[in-house]
Amino acid sequence: MSVRIAVTTAFVVITGAVGGVMGIGPASAAAVPTLAVTTAGSADWTITYDTGAGPHTDGRCTVVVDSHTLVRDGTERTLTLPGSAVRPGRHPVRVRCGAATSPTLWIHAPRGQINDIGTWASNTTAGVLGI
Repeated sequence: MSVRIAVTTAFVVITGAVGGVMGIGPASAAAVPTLAVTTAGSADWTITYDTGAGPHTDGRCTVVVDSHTLVRDGTERTLTLPGSAVRPGRHPVRVRCGAATSPTLWIHAPRGQINDIGTWASNTTAGVLGI
């Protein structure tokens, strides 16, 4: 009886392990552009993005903060946004590459401990919380 249980248990464990490994597909790039906003120095932000690999993305990207275009059809993937160029408040940041648009992240200005936490939370959650 105990041999039968041991064999059955071993079979279930091996089958589960093989099934788990076979179910793992190859990693692939994001379908939409990705965006990150981080702090730079004591007053500025760094905006970094990737074009994504979806069918509607291309290498020409436009970065927009509020309704102000920072880069149009640019190929540079890292930008510095001076703190002096952003008025106090919350500001949406998006990147559009072809017909695909990134999730919206939020910059909280001016730079400071509380606002930096808001910008960090938006960046960390990829804008899902809307903060």
